[in-house]
Amino acid sequence: MLITTRSNPRRQRRCTVSESAAPSPPVHSDAGFGLIEVVVALMLFALLAVMMLPTLVNSLHNSTKNTTLATATQLLDEQLELARAAGDTCAALNGYESSAVSPVSDERGVTYAAVRSVDCPASAYPGTVKVTVTVSVDGSATPTAQASTLILVSAAS
Repeated sequence: MLITTRSNPRRQRRCTVSESAAPSPPVHSDAGFGLIEVVVALMLFALLAVMMLPTLVNSLHNSTKNTTLATATQLLDEQLELARAAGDTCAALNGYESSAVSPVSDERGVTYAAVRSVDCPASAYPGTVKVTVTVSVDGSATPTAQASTLILVSAAS
């Protein structure tokens, strides 16, 4: 109930009572998230996370394989450079082949072994000699990386 006063020109005051301004009922707001909405959102997030899990595992596996291949290729390149620097005779390249190659480990603890192979011709000098280097991870039967190069030799010894 609202009571208002009005003044009129004769300076009399009149009081009027209005029923239209009655207090309104409290407003209930549905703003914000309810418990059901939060649970549904968490379920959708969990579903998306489970769907992405195989992709993540596959990416980690591929990253490990690529790291192994890169390290084996680096070791392979070093061994081929040593063959090129060994000399230009078959005796020098045979010495390169028979020298021991120490295993190499990377920061993950994976150990790599290199195997050298030199195919010197019996005659026909000057000629080319095929040098092959194979690098494999210790304990693996299949080679991780393999490469060959031709080296020009001038004589047998």
